Amino acid sequence: MNKNYFSTKSLSNLLLLIAPIFLNGQITENQLDKWIDKDEDENYTARHECSFVQAGDAFILFGGRESAQTLELYDFKNNSWKKATNKAPKEFNHFQATFYKGFVWVIGAFKTNSFPKEIPEESIWLYHPPTDQWIQGPEIPEDRRRGGAGLVVYNDVFYLVGGNTIGHNGGYVNWFDSYNPKNNTWTVLENASQQRDHFHAAVIDHTLYAVGGRQSGGEGGVFAPLISVVDTYNFKTGKWSTLKNDLPTPRAAPGIMAFKNELYVMGGEGEKSGPAFKIVEAYNPKTEIWSNKAPMHYPRHGTQAILSGEGIYMAAGSPIRGGGKQHNMEVYNKDQPKGEVLIASELITPKHVKIPLGSSKTITIQNKNGTTGSFISSISLFGNAKNYYKINSKSKHFLVDSNGQFEIEIEHIGKVGHVTAQLEIIYNGTIKKSIELSTN
Repeated sequence: MNKNYFSTKSLSNLLLLIAPIFLNGQITENQLDKWIDKDEDENYTARHECSFVQAGDAFILFGGRESAQTLELYDFKNNSWKKATNKAPKEFNHFQATFYKGFVWVIGAFKTNSFPKEIPEESIWLYHPPTDQWIQGPEIPEDRRRGGAGLVVYNDVFYLVGGNTIGHNGGYVNWFDSYNPKNNTWTVLENASQQRDHFHAAVIDHTLYAVGGRQSGGEGGVFAPLISVVDTYNFKTGKWSTLKNDLPTPRAAPGIMAFKNELYVMGGEGEKSGPAFKIVEAYNPKTEIWSNKAPMHYPRHGTQAILSGEGIYMAAGSPIRGGGKQHNMEVYNKDQPKGEVLIASELITPKHVKIPLGSSKTITIQNKNGTTGSFISSISLFGNAKNYYKINSKSKHFLVDSNGQFEIEIEHIGKVGHVTAQLEIIYNGTIKKSIELSTN
């Protein structure tokens, strides 16, 4: 026989096999439905009930049951880990950290690891990676504090849904709140349909999805019942509803991510003891259908998902129901993370401002020379003559955009002139700016 015949036929068969993979030089979606086991430097803490979030050019892993106050940063360009110098102020656990305007925000976390009655944190906290500073924000209203809740940002406002007020002891709630960081307002909104904890939330288009979770510590015990109903909140109408098709595989503490206009639910833990889930299910809002995606390499629950570039990254978490820990970073779709170095902005202020006797003046403060926002902790008056002046504008706990500005209105009180005082601004942790005030 002609050997060239076999060569030609073999080549033809090979082309038939690989032709569907490529369309106009592009890999098809089916070929990207896979998880890549990262060959990473595992020089970091294996942990669970933690958060995993991207901030600029680094992934940050922190909180959880193990070394909760230690922050570990993954440099994806050099495949290396390092510890942040400053530790978290509390043992944050069971929370969905969120990166926004140059800060990692912690809202709705437990502050202790005292199972089964973990205590919710009283305040909002921010971590500023460029300066490695932790910043204490405003107090959360006492009757709205909880951990194990879902946290998202929509149109520059944070939304906190669900959670548990007493750890694993039956304090699950269906609360829904918003926090506006630019004007420091907390608003109680309409409750969701389901009381749930041990879950995360995500936003696709104008809809929030609260998916997965359970009711920890009630009649079903610590691990049950699981919640199959998916709550959705339409930001345009301001109304809650539920998906007509429940989550096919109910589970607690799965990774949640909005990816390519689908809602991905990854891993999680069930009611029965044994391995955590590897399963990945995705909901398409247009077709209203759930589909199975490639399962993860490692079963896990109690960690967070990162979307970077065109890939979903998962690391840490527990490989079994309940307590456990692991490293094992893996990525879905494409391993091409993207992120720019964060540069801290600075407040540009005048050194001296004259206030008309018995009148008011507005001082404009600019936030410049960086890529991050600035969080104003306080604006205060100091000096022997401070009582002759009054601040008539917001004076604590608010966020200013990068290249943004804000105004401070200062009023001189009374008819006594030639008095000076100091206006002090504290921002991004411990940075201080001082402005001398005097009358004409």
